[in-house]
Parts: sequence; structure tokens; C-alpha cells
Amino acid sequence: MNIRERNRRKLNSSITRRVIELHDNGYEYDFLMLGRHLLCVQNNQGFPANAVHIRVIDQGYDKLSRSFKYIHTVDTCNGEKGVMISDTIFTNNSLS
Repeated sequence: MNIRERNRRKLNSSITRRVIELHDNGYEYDFLMLGRHLLCVQNNQGFPANAVHIRVIDQGYDKLSRSFKYIHTVDTCNGEKGVMISDTIFTNNSLS
């Protein structure tokens, strides 16, 4: 393996490692924030932001965008749990 390939594999290892850990702990869905709604990537189900519980769990440096990303957990009203990665910190208080 050459140096370029090795560096590519380590690009966002801290973010990836944390997301895998959360997935292993039951946070199996991935969410995107679209305005004041969250979209579940796996089943295309939408949730109003005020109907879910959002917590900031960690942050990691994204070497591709050269910026920090914030890792959130999302607990929905119907029991689905997932992860959301964004450039911004979201909490239930910030969306009120």
C-alpha cells in the first residue's frame, strides 16, 4: 500500500469510528436536517424537528471539507434511533 492510499484510509477515521460505535449501540439510522425537518436516509421518513430528541455527542475534524463536523444522536417519537452529522450544532432548544 502506498502513502496516498494509507492517507485516504485515515481521512475521517475519528468521525467514522464514532458513527460505527453509535450504530453498534442501536443508533442505526442516518438523518439529515432539512430546514425544520429531519429526513431518515434509510426509509425516507420525515420528522418535524420538534417531534424528535437531538443531542450533540461529539465533534470530529473532516479532512475533506477542512472543517469540524458535529455528531448528533436522534431519538424519534416512534422509537427509531439514529445519527446525524452536520456543520452546525443542533439541539431541541435551538430549533424552538
